[in-house]
Amino acid sequence: MNYKSNIFAKLIIICFICIIAIDYLNFDINVSNTNLILGNSLVPENVVINHIENNTNNNEDIFSSLIGDYKILQLSDDQRLIMINENKPQFFDETNIYLSSGVKVQYKDYLNFKSLFDKNPIPQYESRSNVDISENILEMINILDDNKNPLLDKLRLIELSEENKLSIRFESCVVVVMDNVNTQNKKQISNKIKVLNQFIYQSTDSLDKIENIDLRWDDRVFIKTI
Repeated sequence: MNYKSNIFAKLIIICFICIIAIDYLNFDINVSNTNLILGNSLVPENVVINHIENNTNNNEDIFSSLIGDYKILQLSDDQRLIMINENKPQFFDETNIYLSSGVKVQYKDYLNFKSLFDKNPIPQYESRSNVDISENILEMINILDDNKNPLLDKLRLIELSEENKLSIRFESCVVVVMDNVNTQNKKQISNKIKVLNQFIYQSTDSLDKIENIDLRWDDRVFIKTI
């Protein structure tokens, strides 16, 4: 009789352990399904979760490099709100993607870098000059972004020629910014873009009808319409 009682007691213990294990697994699944994420226009939700939980495999995903600051609010025992700040890709060259925060990402180190380019068109910077203006280009694009310049969505290419002529190519418009860019005058690039912002918002011409904008003069802006 005692033998049967021992077997019965062991069966009860085993069933109890199974119930706890199943409940634990379900609890994990529920937690993962109740993460509310805000601020991620580019970064997939699973990448955000892996970043928060310090998953080492996440370092191999280029989208993780876009995550800046984040905050977590615990809404209930099984629900949390995650708010992230994305660092927006502003332009790229042969080696790096330049983020709005100033961080440079060597995108070819990530196997899935093409996924980012497919998801978010990024303007390209091509330089045939020995003058480094990458920081000035980032400041230029950030100014366009901060002022919500409608041309920014159409920006495709920034070029610095062998003669140090800086130009910007949009879908249907070319903006000539400066001639003879050098280490002494490259800080003027941001001022030229501020002039461009003012011109765009004051112009009565449709942007689709402007073929060329010339910013090389200090006291005037020349345009050529289609």
